Amino acid sequence: MASQDKISKQIRRYYLFHGPNSYKLDERVSSLIKAVISPGSEAFDLDRFTGNSIDISVVINAVSTPPVISPLRVIIFTDVEHLSASAQNRLDSFLPKIPEYSVLAMTAVKIDKRSKLFKKLASEEKTHSFFYDIYRADEAIAIVAKFAGDRNKKIAVSAAGALVEMFGTDPYRLQNEVEKLALFVEDKPEITSSDLAFASGFTRVETAYDLPRLIMAGKPNEALELVRNAIASGIAEMQMLYILKNYMMGLNAARKAGNIRSLMSMVRMPLEPAKQLLAVSSRMSQESINKGLTAIFRAEYSLKSARFPSETVMELLVMTLYLVLKGNIPKDRMYLL
Repeated sequence: MASQDKISKQIRRYYLFHGPNSYKLDERVSSLIKAVISPGSEAFDLDRFTGNSIDISVVINAVSTPPVISPLRVIIFTDVEHLSASAQNRLDSFLPKIPEYSVLAMTAVKIDKRSKLFKKLASEEKTHSFFYDIYRADEAIAIVAKFAGDRNKKIAVSAAGALVEMFGTDPYRLQNEVEKLALFVEDKPEITSSDLAFASGFTRVETAYDLPRLIMAGKPNEALELVRNAIASGIAEMQMLYILKNYMMGLNAARKAGNIRSLMSMVRMPLEPAKQLLAVSSRMSQESINKGLTAIFRAEYSLKSARFPSETVMELLVMTLYLVLKGNIPKDRMYLL
């Protein structure tokens, strides 16, 4: 009884976990279930509903039912933003009446704060309501390291950064890629950048993450070959564009920051990549960086408009960036992209 009273006092009667970070929403729900539901009693004390297709009366009845084994009954209510206006009003009126033996955990990707229910919940941020945005790049890199650790592996910072650059910050996609890499390296204790050839589908060590390096190193032919291999292996052109854009924006930030401390504050990246960006940016003019960004934005427009073959757009972009960064592109040729 004492344990039950302690849990009841620590956990509030209702929560709203909301935002575009579905991984974090699921994690918060799982943590709540683990903290409250006794092992093996899920069938008795845990109910799940979705706002897409449920009568709110069913949810209220479940919340009003005492637990059988666990100290609290847990009701998970996902997609609550899809409730009708009348159902939202009923739920809003019911929240203060939730009994001491139940906890209602609601999730929503996007809430309309004009509604009475969500306006109230939004005012209770950090007590009953918690917002979770998509991960920043540095947060995603930390998540990748955690996924590797869950499989008793270490992952080099450069490799983790490459995964995020290639696949974005979606934790579920990153988790899947780490699982593939962990199986690929077998007994090897650490995942390194060379192992990413498997993840990206290439037959050689370089991955799409190496595109900026090859261009900056004055190796346009190798960069073009990398683009062709990437497209053939299923890497989306927009992913490669994302990598190039991030790199150029990083150079732009480094140029404006001028020192390592300011740069790391602006872009929130690990020390070594920040040092490299700062060193490269010191050798470039602001005009070259601006031209490079302009070329990337024009290539993005060309890809989205689908007016030109995507492989042609990417090859032209690589050559344009090579010439821009070498300072050789005439202004009257920028119309090509």
